[in-house]
Amino acid sequence: MYHFIVNVHGGSGKAFLRWNKIRAFLQQKKLEFKVHVPQRVGHAAKIAREVSSLPEDDIKIIVVGGDGTINEVLNGITDFSRIKLGIIPSGSGNDFTRGLGLPRHNPRKALGIILKSNGCKKIDLGKTTVLSTGESRIFGISSGFGLDAIVGTEINSSKIKKILNFFHLGALGYAVLTIKTLFTMRTYSVSLKFDDEEPVSFKKLIFLAAMNFKAEGGGVPMNPNARGDDGELSVCIASGIPKILAFVSFPFLCLGLHKFLKGFCLRNFKSLTIQSDTKSVLHTDGELVGNVDSIKFEVLPQKLTVLA
Repeated sequence: MYHFIVNVHGGSGKAFLRWNKIRAFLQQKKLEFKVHVPQRVGHAAKIAREVSSLPEDDIKIIVVGGDGTINEVLNGITDFSRIKLGIIPSGSGNDFTRGLGLPRHNPRKALGIILKSNGCKKIDLGKTTVLSTGESRIFGISSGFGLDAIVGTEINSSKIKKILNFFHLGALGYAVLTIKTLFTMRTYSVSLKFDDEEPVSFKKLIFLAAMNFKAEGGGVPMNPNARGDDGELSVCIASGIPKILAFVSFPFLCLGLHKFLKGFCLRNFKSLTIQSDTKSVLHTDGELVGNVDSIKFEVLPQKLTVLA
């Protein structure tokens, strides 16, 4: 049974138009499916929780929506061992689909891949825990602290994004808001503990992005070495440099060449603990977690089966 979770409001109306075409194709092929339409923020997680609790051994959940809807679904699934997840992207960033190497602008082709998939592909997921409260959230793309988190959460309500989406330039909104935020935000002093290593101090931290896939923010390759199936997470840290130098480095970041620049640290890990001198925004896949100062990131190896 295919369970379609359709965010009809996603991608500035693209999801609704794409779903109409997909539904017509499914009906034409006489395929058995059910449709679930989230009505509010958080509803997709509730739907995923209910669907993944059904007394079936092979449950296929297909998300028609963007990265935010996918994140809600991931955090609603109660038993990953019985779930196979398919994606028909209709958001503005579509970084989860990009990370899987699936079509982002051809819903018919994306559906064809899902229907033909043998369901054998497994990928890692990440888990973010706020140490002060014990609250945990799963992420598929990335989780971050500082600049990328501020931008990733504010972009969802930004007028810039809405205007650029109308002209099919949604990814540009991330760049515009990043530059604006860079020069207005404060920096942080943090202590980082990678795996079983001794803690390391970073001064003037601008952002820290824990990556499952290599890109976030509509395709920005924060860590070009990140892979979603290697049993590790990858980090990109920007710290210890003036903001004007970070601004000048931005084009190199967009090209994936920042590993050669002063102030950037890229490496892999299985677990990472952060203790900051000041609270900042924390996100998972662009969804706001809160303002926090103590965090743990950890990998969940081969957690999710995808129809790809």
